[in-house]
Amino acid sequence: MSRVKKHKYSLLAFYSFLIVATILFGCKDKQRTLFESLGPGQTNISFTNEIVETQMLNVMQYEYLYNGGGVGIGDFNEDGLPDIYFTGNTVENKLYINKGNFKFEDVTLLSGVQGKEGWKTGVSVADVNGDGLLDIYVCYSGLGTKEDRSNQLFINKGNNKDLIPIFIDAAAEHGLDVPGSFSTQAAFLDYDIDGDLDMFLLNHSKTFYAPFYNSTKLRNFRHPFFGNSLYRNDNGKFINVSSSAGIYGGGLNFGLGVAISDFNQDGFSDILVSNDYDEQDFLYLNNGDGTFIDATKKSFGHISKYSMGNDAADLNNDGLVDLVTLDMLPADNYRQKLLKGPDEYDRYQLAVDSGYHRQQMRNMLQLNRGIDKEGIPHFSEIGQLSGISNTDWSWAVLTADYDNDGLKDMFITNGYLRDYTNMDFMKFDVNEVLSKVRARGSELLDNKGKNEYADVIYELVKKMPSTKVPNYIFKNNDGLTFKNVGDNWGITNPSVSTGAAYADLDSDGDLDLIINNTNELASIYKNTTDEKTKNNFVKIKLKGKDKNTFALGAKVWISSDSIVQFLENSTTKGFQSSVDPILNFGIGKSNKANIKIQWPNGKITTQQNININKLIQFDETLLEPKFEIKEYSRPKEIFSDVTNDIGISFLHSENNFVEFKTDRLALKQNSRLGPKLSVADINNDGLDDFFVGGAAGQCDQLFVAQLNGSYKKKESECWKNNLDLETIDSAFFDADSDGDYDLYIVSGGSEYSLNSENLKNRLFLNDGEGNFQSAPKSSLPLAFSNGSCVTAGDYDNDGDEDLFVGGGVFPGNYPLSSPSGILRNDTDRLTGEVKFTIATNEVNPLLRKPGLVTDAIWVDINNDRWLDLVVVGEWMPIRIFVNEDGRLTERTSDLNLGKSNGFWQSLNEADIDGDGDIDLIVGNMGSNMPFKVTANEPLEVYAGDFRGDGLTSSVICSYVQGKSYPIASLDEMQDEFPLLKKKFLKYSSYASATIEDIFSIDQLNKAKHMSIYELQSLYLENKGDTFEGHPLPIEAQFSPIQGAIIKDFTGDNYLDVLLAGNFYPFRVQYGPSDAGKGLLLEGNGKGGYNVVKNDKLGIWIEGDVRDLKSLKHGNRNNIIISKNNDSIQAIQLIH
Repeated sequence: MSRVKKHKYSLLAFYSFLIVATILFGCKDKQRTLFESLGPGQTNISFTNEIVETQMLNVMQYEYLYNGGGVGIGDFNEDGLPDIYFTGNTVENKLYINKGNFKFEDVTLLSGVQGKEGWKTGVSVADVNGDGLLDIYVCYSGLGTKEDRSNQLFINKGNNKDLIPIFIDAAAEHGLDVPGSFSTQAAFLDYDIDGDLDMFLLNHSKTFYAPFYNSTKLRNFRHPFFGNSLYRNDNGKFINVSSSAGIYGGGLNFGLGVAISDFNQDGFSDILVSNDYDEQDFLYLNNGDGTFIDATKKSFGHISKYSMGNDAADLNNDGLVDLVTLDMLPADNYRQKLLKGPDEYDRYQLAVDSGYHRQQMRNMLQLNRGIDKEGIPHFSEIGQLSGISNTDWSWAVLTADYDNDGLKDMFITNGYLRDYTNMDFMKFDVNEVLSKVRARGSELLDNKGKNEYADVIYELVKKMPSTKVPNYIFKNNDGLTFKNVGDNWGITNPSVSTGAAYADLDSDGDLDLIINNTNELASIYKNTTDEKTKNNFVKIKLKGKDKNTFALGAKVWISSDSIVQFLENSTTKGFQSSVDPILNFGIGKSNKANIKIQWPNGKITTQQNININKLIQFDETLLEPKFEIKEYSRPKEIFSDVTNDIGISFLHSENNFVEFKTDRLALKQNSRLGPKLSVADINNDGLDDFFVGGAAGQCDQLFVAQLNGSYKKKESECWKNNLDLETIDSAFFDADSDGDYDLYIVSGGSEYSLNSENLKNRLFLNDGEGNFQSAPKSSLPLAFSNGSCVTAGDYDNDGDEDLFVGGGVFPGNYPLSSPSGILRNDTDRLTGEVKFTIATNEVNPLLRKPGLVTDAIWVDINNDRWLDLVVVGEWMPIRIFVNEDGRLTERTSDLNLGKSNGFWQSLNEADIDGDGDIDLIVGNMGSNMPFKVTANEPLEVYAGDFRGDGLTSSVICSYVQGKSYPIASLDEMQDEFPLLKKKFLKYSSYASATIEDIFSIDQLNKAKHMSIYELQSLYLENKGDTFEGHPLPIEAQFSPIQGAIIKDFTGDNYLDVLLAGNFYPFRVQYGPSDAGKGLLLEGNGKGGYNVVKNDKLGIWIEGDVRDLKSLKHGNRNNIIISKNNDSIQAIQLIH
């Protein structure tokens, strides 16, 4: 063969290889896409929710112009295939009948469901009249007349000869036309369990009232058109029972989402309402007697600010219903900075003081932690830990198992036709128009002037920028965390999407997606799970008796391979939409499943080894379900709450100092760190007593144990004479070696200068009977520091106890620190003269400024009988100073802790793994934070004199999508650095600026630079020559850990860990970190832990916890928990 031919064949072979490789890799790429977008050429679906803006119809005239339309799913013609109904705001609604294989037919006009003239919003699908056929309820809103805003109920009259369902509008006949209401969505439910469907109607206001003026009266006044309403079905006629049922109907209501679920598992459907703007969300718990109670503040620590769509489902397969609410926080730094104004602390605090719940602008995942003895569910908000908190201007959330692996995933629509909150637009374009309008004054009041005004406003609207963003889909990793898999699963097209629903359109066992887009074609996404993963599934259709023919409110449990999944039959989901009343369960590779059904009346049906990979129908009338007869007993509880039984009367009360006013870029208020607790038997009666510190202007308190099990305040002039000082920490120890416990108190407060008398520490001596008096002034060196903690230990082995006193934040200069130090006990044992000497330079000069200290302990790390010192704090590593004959040598890096910088809050020691050395439990801020950190992408701070006025400012930077940016908004930065007003005239220019774009290299080089690499709380295992960090279970990462008690609580001779925490006073945009409910980690003696569920724990440790301590009282084991701005809680070990 010639070389030419050989070369030719080589080229052909090479090209053939390329073609085959391309095909193979192309197939591989295609395999990774779970969803495929189908166009109108494949589906025949050509619906577009088109909004045409005019002078008289635009977003400045009608606030909710861009909220979009909904999607309703149901088998309307009973051919076994789910059909699709779209609502159009100004265009006709559309009904598409499913013909199979993703082919649809538009039968809108034949069916008579196109809707009337008016602004259509949400759609609900349910058998309203109980005849076995699915009906369609359409809501109306907008600027029209009362009649324009009357809702429509399309009653399904059955099919014509061509199998096309025919509908008639019977809303008025049933009392559901509700003329005049500004309606968003209806939800049908049988709240009174009488066998027919009632209706909850979600409405919204169109008028903005002053939310803080006469707010109680305004919120409690029932508005006829704006307030939400509950309608009871009385033999086919719906009666408004809102007032008697306890449903609020105030004019501040801007309802955007409603979820129906039995949140507290009492057998009655509850109602969750999402509210936009100032009015809070509401959780209405069904009392079972026709009335509801608002449990919002008891159930949730905080909620979304501009709440939009929502969904309720069991996300972690623990049998409890969780909740997701959506908001409008963007994921990328650019849009965050472009759309965000200043942090409005005063307005936020005014809202809370006016009775509104705490609200933050981001998506929330409210994890149901259990139900208390009063039937109230308690939720931990973990959206930031879960990874779903930032999805831009979001509308519908649909939780379902899209890949059939047994875990519910999450689909979120988002987009807004114009960037209404673009700060450049608001600041420049809007202000320019307002100036012109003000200049014209009364000229614009006549008809001609009004038309001119409308023209001006319309021109302004057209200047609003528009940005399309992709929808989000998250894969459920483990029940608690989610991964954005939009690219891998094929959800990538930028759009403005609002209402959405899921359904198995092609009967292949996986859920497809149907999305209503604004000003573009509706989206149909085919799910290819059946082809890609081959995961098995179970599909359940329920047929109820009486007039609740689709058994809405029923519950279904599917068990397979020791996993139990739970779904409720509720069709109102997401935003303005309704899903197919078919329950889909993915069971992964399992090939068998068992089912338990609880029908709406509480009766039970069970069946073993049901058929998989097909639709199964259960008919309540044929199955003869029975009430489950079993004795329900709560698990044996470990603790009981004895707060009201043991006489502790103490309410911590902060003063009105607001740190954000003096340190404008502060991440949190470091002036709100108390109260801490100290425990000792002060009167030698064998019972533990305790001391609790007060805030500035509040008296400290000493509580003495009584024989009857209570605690009594012990009054003392010592505490009263120091009323102006804020107690940060304290320690009982024997200062004068006379065999009793004396008391050292650390003072602090960010509002004071560093040389203030208010920062002097105090020592009180015990007379042996529990009576204290101030030690002589000469006992302590004259030194002032904003203290943070104190720990006592005999570091020099001379027989008396010395002190390490930690320094907190340098007042007004977070995160720079105040001095720390060693106080050596030089008390003369012969004369009894008490004297402490600063010995920091002798012991180790590094301890003068070890960092922003939060906690410290003396402990023998290396078993050499010399006490070592462990110090933790914020923006610093876990620092270990090893004692070498009374001198402390830092071994932090040697012990593998050199890059352990964290937000460390607490420190406890014990031999966790039983190997004979001391291990550590170190409390951090947790992973449920707005920042994600790694060794390569830390949280950073630059602290320096950026203004050139001799004062320090601190700029915190966080990585977002691989790049580090300042976390502060432009308004906040310009407030701190006025010269930036010239450098950044527009938000858009600041939105992409890094710290290097804002300050010069010289300024940054002169500034102090610190980093945080770790946010998780850890168990540090002592390996002898090193420490190995083990993150505590994920539940321990929900919130900051402020304290821990390590002992055997469960009676198995292994050490357990009781954790408590939270921290409320973060910046308003972040809000309180309040997901901690008290957590018991049951140890296995080897360093491993199991999380004890709250129903077994028996108590809830909620609030802004600062400390917890164990008290021995005879055979009683009490634990007291202190909370900032709150009362002390007391719990008791039961066994």
